[in-house]
Amino acid sequence: MKKWQILAPVSLAAAAAVILIARLAAKDRKSAPAGAAQEAPAPKAVPTKTGSYSFISGFRDAATVEMSLDYDPERFSFAVVEEGFLSASSDSHVALLQGEDFSMQFEYAAYLRGEEADGRWSVLREKHPELAPVRYGRLDAVYFLEGDAVCYCLPIPEDASSYVLVSLFKAKDNDTELADMPKDPDVVAILDSVRFERS
Repeated sequence: MKKWQILAPVSLAAAAAVILIARLAAKDRKSAPAGAAQEAPAPKAVPTKTGSYSFISGFRDAATVEMSLDYDPERFSFAVVEEGFLSASSDSHVALLQGEDFSMQFEYAAYLRGEEADGRWSVLREKHPELAPVRYGRLDAVYFLEGDAVCYCLPIPEDASSYVLVSLFKAKDNDTELADMPKDPDVVAILDSVRFERS
């Protein structure tokens, strides 16, 4: 038998196999759902850093309170300072969280008479009728507008003496209305992360 008589059927079989494989691959591409061929890359994890702010709460039964929160160090800075406050304060030290879109000042504040227990925030409500409740993480807080700032009062669990006053100032080139800042995703994420520890 001649060589070409052997090779011809083998070549024809190989060509038929290539055509069959190509048709099956085309069919699989058509039946696959859109976008299934390439998986979307996993979202980049946002790096977080923890900032801490400590102070003494109470008089007779004084205790040290440490407030901590999480933030993105690539977009915000955090420092406890004794001068250069964003807003006037009678406290010896405050914590500042500063970013391009907004900055926050955290300072401890003593409850006024009538604000403890069930009367909490009653004195503030007289001065700020627009006082509104808000929940961040496990904290049932309140906020109100004060000049060019949004002010938050964050209660410290099991502490009848002090709370943390947060003053939020938006950057001049931030187009968000001041009244809408409590809904800002970064504001929510930062305040959701606030936690307290007493010792």
